[in-house]
Amino acid sequence: MKGGVILFRGAGADALRYLESDRARADEYYLEAGTALAEFTAVDAEGRVIGEVALNADEYRQWVGWINPLTGESMGKPRVPGDARRGSPRFAEMVVNVPKSLSVAAALHPEVSEALDAAQRDAVDEIRSWLGQHSVTRVGPRGKQEVVPVEQLETVAVSHKTSRAGDPHRHIHFQTSTRVWAAGRWRGLDTTALFRQQGAIRALGTAVIAAHPQLADVLDAHGLTLDPVAGEVAELEPWNALMSKRGVQVARNLDKFVAEWEAAHPGQEPGPVVRSRLQAKAWDHERPNKKPSQLGSEAGWLRELQEAGYTPNLPRAAAQPARTLDELAVQQVASRALDRCAAAASAWTVHDVQEQVARIVTEAGVRATPDELREFIGITTRLAADDCRSILPPGAPTPEHVA
Repeated sequence: MKGGVILFRGAGADALRYLESDRARADEYYLEAGTALAEFTAVDAEGRVIGEVALNADEYRQWVGWINPLTGESMGKPRVPGDARRGSPRFAEMVVNVPKSLSVAAALHPEVSEALDAAQRDAVDEIRSWLGQHSVTRVGPRGKQEVVPVEQLETVAVSHKTSRAGDPHRHIHFQTSTRVWAAGRWRGLDTTALFRQQGAIRALGTAVIAAHPQLADVLDAHGLTLDPVAGEVAELEPWNALMSKRGVQVARNLDKFVAEWEAAHPGQEPGPVVRSRLQAKAWDHERPNKKPSQLGSEAGWLRELQEAGYTPNLPRAAAQPARTLDELAVQQVASRALDRCAAAASAWTVHDVQEQVARIVTEAGVRATPDELREFIGITTRLAADDCRSILPPGAPTPEHVA
């Protein structure tokens, strides 16, 4: 999974337009024919589902406006100042996506498409459950607030199969409401904690998809190999650029903006902050705001691939043997996770440790169900955390998102 958490501050109608513009008309999209738009789910503090319903366009707009779909009650009144950038964040979004070659494999083979859908849904389920267990809010007067766990968390998932440019691009918009139930009333989600959790969330989603037994078996049946480190389908990776018209455009934009910056700053190299800004500018420049008039389809994509030299009987890439979680030593994985944390910073959070544990498990190329992964990652993270010493004062509160 790539990309981080972003906060959406617009109204419900703005959110709806955003979702519609993010996919091509070729998508089997929920809004068509008056069917459901989004999958709403509420979870408790244990991460268990306590309510779920399909939302149509009007219901989705109301949810963005902090109306509880389960009860119809208001969860608060969003602040809507003249400057929308300073309005209340309505929800936090993270996109559950996959490497381009997996989207191409799903477009070529219906069985892969079905298995990838299942893997992405499982990733969303795991992330949602994890957030229910680890999200927090603040209670008390300013200056004397205490961090407390949430008791109810609400999320919405919206699935797309294509990109704005009409290319195959499997992704799910996973949106978490910034209104949570805790200590007897609706309160604001602690988004600072959420931003510090996003690495763990991304790594967890990636691990679930990479280790998914059903997806691995179907890919293997079609002569395709999933590289656990890169996450790419090795045999289809050479055609990524062909099926990434938007990505090619962004790369071209970035080259142009870097050249302009270097011309304006002779003898200097753009640092990480500058490169990040230029990357964002490259993505935003000439970004398609509407669905293209010429759209892709499975037949059209296959034709493009065949014209570029693709054949169904591609040589099989060399692959490392699949492993089970039993083949991984918990102590060794925990130790390696702490080594990575220490190499990156002088202090780290429990969530940082879990992120590294999940990444190591993914890189090992294991095959495991979400339940098995959850148990292994949880045990290993706790073992690693127990081997650390807190830098906080004795007796001080130790929220998991604090280093």
